[in-house]
Parts: sequence; C-alpha cells; structure tokens
Amino acid sequence: MHSFHTSGDPIADRRFAYAMDYKAQGDLAAAAELVEQTLDCAPRWAAGWYVLGDLREEAGERSKAIEAYRQSLAFDASDVAGAGARLARLGERPADGAMTASHVAALFDEYAPRFEHSLVGDLSYRGPALLKAALSELRQPLAFRRMLDLGCGTGLAGEALQACCAEMIGVDLSQAMLAKAGNKSLYRDLICEDALAFLESQPAASAELVLAADVFVYLGDLQALFNEVARVLEPNGLFAFTAQRHDGPEPFILNHDMRYAHSHAGMETWARTAGLTLLCRNDEWARQDRGIPVPGMVAIFAQ
Repeated sequence: MHSFHTSGDPIADRRFAYAMDYKAQGDLAAAAELVEQTLDCAPRWAAGWYVLGDLREEAGERSKAIEAYRQSLAFDASDVAGAGARLARLGERPADGAMTASHVAALFDEYAPRFEHSLVGDLSYRGPALLKAALSELRQPLAFRRMLDLGCGTGLAGEALQACCAEMIGVDLSQAMLAKAGNKSLYRDLICEDALAFLESQPAASAELVLAADVFVYLGDLQALFNEVARVLEPNGLFAFTAQRHDGPEPFILNHDMRYAHSHAGMETWARTAGLTLLCRNDEWARQDRGIPVPGMVAIFAQ
C-alpha cells in the first residue's frame, strides 16, 4: 500500500532512506539517483515523485522538477504531497487553489505534535495576541456571544480569547490539531472541515466574531470566504484576521516560502464586494522566519 511515508515496497523504502541520507549530506545527485531507483520499484508512489521533484528543483534542474511534480499529481489527484503548489510556484499552473485541502491536512497532522513549540518557540508567533489587542481597541468591554475560530489549530487563539467569548466553535482541516485543541476544553464544538464549507453550513447572522489567525497563508482568492463571513456575521459583528502581506498589485501571490501573501487592495476589494467595512488595519508581523519578521497585517472588518 502506498502512502506519503512508505512506497509499500520494503526494498524501495530502503533505497529511499539511503537517498534521504545523501540529501542530508548535501549530495543531491546521489539522492536523486536513489529516488529514481526507488521509483523503478514503486512507479506509482506520488510522494516519491514529489521528493524527486524537490531534489531536481534544488539542483536547478527546472524541467526535470516539473516533470516529477506532474507525475506526483498524476498518481494522487488529491495531492497530499503538495506537488500542485510547487508547480504553481514554478509558473506551471494557477496559484489559486494550488494548495489542496488534503495537502494542508496532511501537513498539519504531521506537524501537530511539535506545532506549538515550533510556532511559538522557534517562530515567535504572536498572531492571537495581536488580534486580541486590535479587538480591544475597538470594543470595550471586550465580549462576544459566539465566536467562530477558522483554522483553530491547537487552540492558541481560543486560549487568548476564551475569557471574552461566551461560546467558541473551532474548525480545522487536521484531526491531529483538533485533538490537541480538544485537550484544552476551550471550544463548545470542534469540527474537522474546510473553512469555507464550514461557513456555508452556518446559519445567517449567527456569529458575533469570526476569527482567522494565520489561516490565509494556505488560501489564495478569498472572495467566497469573505462573502460567507459577511452572511454569517450578526449586524455589527466583527471579522478579525492576520495575514501574510505583499505590497505588489496582485490580490495575492504564492510566495517563495510556499505560503500565500495578500495585498491591502485585494483584501479591501473582497470586503467591499461582500459588504464588509474596514475598521482597522495594522502592518504587523505575526511570525518570524529564520529570525526575520515576515511582513504581515492585522485587520478587522465589520458587518
């Protein structure tokens, strides 16, 4: 049986392990050769093709990388490995929708055990604190009847806002992340679903606050999501989020770090179309990358 972590063939898996040893030593050519041998034994292993594409891309062999990523997609249309996003970054397919729900879910299922240590400890993540501070400047006393936490992860935003929310609903694609959040007993409900699909299932005017902390880095065009947020919010309800920022003319780009970055103009256009009003926006970083703050924004819109 094929999966992301095993080809299903013990001989192929051993060769793949040797390939990863060569990669760790910086010998990309030897690593790629061994991955090719792995794929001779397990030619339909999508994750193996993805790794081969990554090795070829790192070695500067663009056309070979593209072919390997395409093979990965051919053997797994759900794209757990993430080949579509790599092809989008290389200009071989549209950026919007390049990051599949299956890929994001698999990414965070694997990341969950070390998520908080990595995000808070290594990346100096402060998204929930920024959102709480921005909300506090707009509303005193800070109190909300019902909050929807999109991409709630392990519940970091829920921890920051639990004292001011009578009811919190968390939604995330990763079951492993939701299990971590569930251990904190913060949320009335935890739902494993895509954020847009979740919003579409919610009654109109049923939430006083919709929160999205560092979620949009995995989403490109946000118009449909903004429309649903506007529908779900109560009159005068708030939509608060952090996002990675870029300052170009495009509404969004798939950045070099394989995350989406959004522009002020894009956010404002989506909000205006949805009928949301901008209350505040601050250019603040929510996390760092190798010790350098990643350009970001904190924004709050109202129904």
